[in-house]
Amino acid sequence: MNKIILLTLCTLLFFSCKHELENPTWDVDMIIPLVHSQMNIDNMISDSNLNIVENEEGYISLIYQEDLLNINYDSLITLETKSKEKSIRIDSVNFNDVVIEQIITIGSVISELPFGTILFPDGSQREIPAMAGIVQNDSIPIDASDYFQTMTLYNGMLNLKLTNGFLTDISNVSFSLYNATNLNLIATFFTPLIESGNSYSESVSIAGETLDYKMVGIINNMDIESSNGLVPINYSDAMTTKISITEIQIMEATAYFPNQLLHEENVEQSFKLGSARLTEIGIKDGTVTINALSTLPDTGTIIYAIPSLSKNGASFETSVKVPPNTNGVMTQYVFDFSGYTMDLTGENNRVGGDTVNTIYATLAAYLDSTGELETIHQVDSFYLFNEYNFIPEYAIGYIGGDTLENGPENINTDVFKFISSGTVDLEKVEMSIAIVNYIGADAAFVINDLSASNTTTAVSAAIDNTKLHHIARAILNSNETITPTNTIISLQADDMLEIFPDKLTTHTTIYLNPDGEASTADFLYTEQLMNATLCIEIPLSFISNNLALSKTSDLEIDNIDEIEVLYITIENGLPLEANLILVALDDANQIIDTLISNNTILAAITNSQGIVTQNRTSVIEIKNTDLEGMSKIQSTAIFNTESQTDFVRIYDNYTMDIILSAKFSKTLGE
Repeated sequence: MNKIILLTLCTLLFFSCKHELENPTWDVDMIIPLVHSQMNIDNMISDSNLNIVENEEGYISLIYQEDLLNINYDSLITLETKSKEKSIRIDSVNFNDVVIEQIITIGSVISELPFGTILFPDGSQREIPAMAGIVQNDSIPIDASDYFQTMTLYNGMLNLKLTNGFLTDISNVSFSLYNATNLNLIATFFTPLIESGNSYSESVSIAGETLDYKMVGIINNMDIESSNGLVPINYSDAMTTKISITEIQIMEATAYFPNQLLHEENVEQSFKLGSARLTEIGIKDGTVTINALSTLPDTGTIIYAIPSLSKNGASFETSVKVPPNTNGVMTQYVFDFSGYTMDLTGENNRVGGDTVNTIYATLAAYLDSTGELETIHQVDSFYLFNEYNFIPEYAIGYIGGDTLENGPENINTDVFKFISSGTVDLEKVEMSIAIVNYIGADAAFVINDLSASNTTTAVSAAIDNTKLHHIARAILNSNETITPTNTIISLQADDMLEIFPDKLTTHTTIYLNPDGEASTADFLYTEQLMNATLCIEIPLSFISNNLALSKTSDLEIDNIDEIEVLYITIENGLPLEANLILVALDDANQIIDTLISNNTILAAITNSQGIVTQNRTSVIEIKNTDLEGMSKIQSTAIFNTESQTDFVRIYDNYTMDIILSAKFSKTLGE
């Protein structure tokens, strides 16, 4: 029977569908979430400078840190100085001696006598009688062309040495020296007697004289004394005339100038470092610049050495060429000493013992020879000085009693920007300044100003702490590592934080070696100095009064015009009562409408210890609201603690969820 009924129904259904097919339609109501906004500590401070830390129970503290020191320590021990300027004039230079020798043999004298070679043959034994005027007006040509062409002297000595190689004494010797071209007399000499085998020497000043390369010496007179018996006649026996020009300082000369040492010095150059007394530095950046100007016709050479400046065990030495220069522009030679070590104790084994802040150097300036005739004037000179500029990588010694001031400085902060209004009473705020000192010197730290202000409310607060805080020196280990010291300065900061500041003002001063030089040498490495960090720890235990927190969220749907009803679901997991305000915004963050206001959201349920045990959920329904143009929702929760005397703690799992949902009526199948 059942089979017959089933078959009949199927047949009717089949035949009833034989007409043209139609689309079915029906009306439905849909509820779609638009916004899910969650208020908890993580997302409230996500774009601020606050960090979150939690203890084992999840109790939250907010951490804020800010560097306080911004000091240029390079300028603290920059070493700059300039050596004394050296102007080396030609008239102060001693040139090589000019030496010329001439020989008069006994044979040449005998040959001038009538029948001389017959009366006094070479190799014979003869008695020589006294002969007056045996030499008169006998000229000796002197050629100095190997030395100079002409020379006008600022200073000089003409030296005559006559050596008697004859076998008899000579007497009444008169000698004169002339320039050959104009026969200007240069000097005259006279001696009454030169015994056999002896010499006569005399020197006269020729300062102001002009010498030609061709000169003539004239023996005006020379007498021969008797031999006192037979003597052997040897024609090669001679009287030697030696003329030398010494102590030459020229006013002008055209000469073949040999290599000349113009200036040589060993010098200690000190740096002005205030009260600092340094014995050694490592150079991070540094140069020595040699400035030289030569108006000499030949190239000059400077040999410069700094024995107290070394790298990899080798001290610095260099040689540079200085070209002739007539335009007055100095030639500079710059040497980079980055990575060098400089001993500042002066010359080794110096008289008086080691010193400080002092570099030791040697310098020699030479005039090079071209091998050609060159003309030099008295005004020609060699002018030079050195410039030193060093920025240390480290310094050892007494680094001084400097005062390092930092600030005043204004620091803008956004750490409380998620709080728009209200007040809060914080149970505890831990503010401190942590100072890490890598400097090998005692120091003192002073807080001149540490204040906070809220520029919106025009409220400010400051720390009252201007006393000296002692900072111990760091320790330099044998392997050149540094063990720093750590100093914590604890401060009372509740008042500063409770105004929700958006600006901090800092002004601090560091005094190095406030008690003067210690028995232990100081040190300072510029890459590891002194750091001061302001640290604020805010345990979230507070009493709030109308504390307003805001958050803006984007909508997740476009068809706003089809919304019939809005549902706002609030799940409060905070132990705080809240007054919730929801505002609709457009793309430009302009207010379209206030969706809800002055709606009280009860605090979550807590146990006797004040810990949340159960969230509270509230649902608000909104009808007949024009939401055209709405693209964002701004949620503002104004929190109050139920008790204004008991502090409330916030844990990491506490949150307030706000879900905005919309009801749509839609006909499907049309």
